[in-house]
Amino acid sequence: MRFVILLCLAISLPAQSTLEQWKAQGRAAKARGDAPAALEAFEKAAALSPKSPELQDEIGFLLAVLHRADEAKVHFERALALDPKYAPAHYHLGVAYWLEKDPNNAIPHLKAAVETAPKNAEYRQRLGEAFTGVGHYEEAVAELKAATALTPKNCSLWNGLGLAYVDAGELASATAAYGRAAECDPKNLEYRNNYGFLLVQTRQADKGIEQFRAILKLDPKNVMARVNLGFANLQRGDFAGAIASLQDAIRLDPSVALAHYNLGVAYKQKDDIDNARKELAEAVRLDPNMVEAHYTLGIANWQAGDFDQTAEQMRAAIALKPDYAQAHYMLGTVLKQKGDVDGAEQALREAIRLDPSDPGPYNTLAQLLRQKGDVEGSRKLFAEGARLKAAAEAKQAEMFNKQKQ
Repeated sequence: MRFVILLCLAISLPAQSTLEQWKAQGRAAKARGDAPAALEAFEKAAALSPKSPELQDEIGFLLAVLHRADEAKVHFERALALDPKYAPAHYHLGVAYWLEKDPNNAIPHLKAAVETAPKNAEYRQRLGEAFTGVGHYEEAVAELKAATALTPKNCSLWNGLGLAYVDAGELASATAAYGRAAECDPKNLEYRNNYGFLLVQTRQADKGIEQFRAILKLDPKNVMARVNLGFANLQRGDFAGAIASLQDAIRLDPSVALAHYNLGVAYKQKDDIDNARKELAEAVRLDPNMVEAHYTLGIANWQAGDFDQTAEQMRAAIALKPDYAQAHYMLGTVLKQKGDVDGAEQALREAIRLDPSDPGPYNTLAQLLRQKGDVEGSRKLFAEGARLKAAAEAKQAEMFNKQKQ
């Protein structure tokens, strides 16, 4: 009997050794970037160990690398059938679905990966990015915060967290996160640009300018730093400085729509309407989807007395952003001036529906109704406009008094 047992052991050793050899060969090929050789080795290993979720996941990963996504998903599913809590397979399957723009299947698998391996920062980062992609910003922030706690020296994570905070509308937290990214990797100019821009957004323009100047010292041809420097000067009322910086940016790259837009705003602030219209029109040409460029160009056209072009730009802004109350209000105003009473009334009523707290459309519509002979309707609208204006002024006074205290 002892002889038989020893014989069985002797027979089993070569098979076990071969399995490990194939796995080692697969890992070595994978490490040197030879995906086809790695795939072949892991497939041979899986033939010897068909119930290994690890090998099925490895095969799926390599198939995905080789752009054979459908086959890859079959192997990830096979790994999960063998072990429903195998986190790497959930993660890889989630990523595969995400790359196919299928968040309904991607997010559950990414969540399962995180639930199974909660200390894996990579899994949490990908889940946070997926939540950002579908507009679930609070969930995105939670996952990315957890990831930064796990790997606080991962600079890209801090930058991603800053982006999630921006999307969530939490600008102070976004500024802090971008600051950590810039501190973590001072030579990463993208991080510093993001940090500087948020400093400007949170009324710290001087600190933002410090960041942009530091970037330009390292990279004098950094166009976005010059654009952001122009924006920062705009925010602090230095229109000449803004124009100089933005002109420099445009000389370096005339195709940046944002540079032309900010330059147009700077000219408009200096009452140079002709140059403002020129730059804003160029911004619209370069980026027809820039809503604010259409709106601001419309205002500049209105200031120049070109009502037809004003109406055209307001309609373009509304087409891109149907709930843009101010654009509806401005469209109603200019149509009233053009004598299109019905069109003006429709636009003004839509402005009120979208933003019932703004007294402006009430007063303009009240004037319009008075022209039409609707005295009672006009009176009610004037009264509501006056009430809203008084409420806004009282709120502003209260805030001012609190600041003084």
